[in-house]
Amino acid sequence: MYFDFVTMASQSAANGGLFGKLFWPLYWFFGKCMEGLLFVFDNKYFLALIVFTILTRLVLFPFNLKQQKTMAKTNRIQPKIQKIQKKYNINAITDGRQRQKANQAMQEEMQALYAREGHNPMNMGCGPMAFQMVFLMGIIGIIYYPVEYILNIKISDYQDAVAKIINFKATGTNRYLQLDLIRNIADYKADLLANSSKVGGIFTEQSIAKIEAFKDGLNIFGIDMSQVPTWKGIIVIIPILCLVTSIASTLVSTLIQKKNNPAVSQQQSQMLLMMLMMPLFSFYISFKLPAAVGFYWVISNLVAIAQQLVMAKFFPPKRNIAREMVENTIYRRSREESIKKMKNSN
Repeated sequence: MYFDFVTMASQSAANGGLFGKLFWPLYWFFGKCMEGLLFVFDNKYFLALIVFTILTRLVLFPFNLKQQKTMAKTNRIQPKIQKIQKKYNINAITDGRQRQKANQAMQEEMQALYAREGHNPMNMGCGPMAFQMVFLMGIIGIIYYPVEYILNIKISDYQDAVAKIINFKATGTNRYLQLDLIRNIADYKADLLANSSKVGGIFTEQSIAKIEAFKDGLNIFGIDMSQVPTWKGIIVIIPILCLVTSIASTLVSTLIQKKNNPAVSQQQSQMLLMMLMMPLFSFYISFKLPAAVGFYWVISNLVAIAQQLVMAKFFPPKRNIAREMVENTIYRRSREESIKKMKNSN
């Protein structure tokens, strides 16, 4: 579902649809960031994208840390939850009404437990996933619209006219006007200059030189990042690296959680197969989007692995659980004191 949404959103963005209109402020901001990084790194696209990815992951780090703390709180009260579940043993009740009644009583007791512990089970830290989606849409936007948002050549109002000048027809993997313009700028240069007046004079020797320089920077180790990967040629390494780094990130996360919380290791083992489905989906979807998106995922996965190792070393779950126990003790005592004061005042 997640990757179906990404595919649909990316197609809408590429065609200037709902997502393209909704996320254009993000495209503009990300475009300015990439423009600055390309200037710093002398138009080396892969270095700019690597640094940009690292910066976005650093922005997400506090949210990931908060998610880990929330998980620590959940793990701390997990034995109490299991005790309540064992008490009611709903799965052993065959009568429908009795089962419903027992389930309601169990849920009420769990809600009371959450209230005592100051824990909200619905607050499981969806922030990182939501922000990753936003960042991904921003990345997709500037990859599909580099002429508009990175090179600052305003062709959005003249897309149909530009397509007519260069005889562009969306077919197969060649469905993105601005990427086609960049890839074939040498062939289109003369026509664009000759018909520049038809598109508001946006194509000049200087603007086309910017496109040519950007095109040169898109080639990373012989791979054109504007192309959609296929099984032919060296470009297939991008989807393969997406798969490998995504699996590595999943395995590192699983191993760290097993080491720090053996109580959930059995549950994690059962979920491992499901967790490995995400890397397979990323492998599939990387054949549907330009290679630059896959390259972003590869770098993002590598940075995620590094973040997980750093968090495991400097912010271990056991330390978070211990801190959570202290904070919970303080919270409960404060709550008891407040109740006493209310009773005394009455």
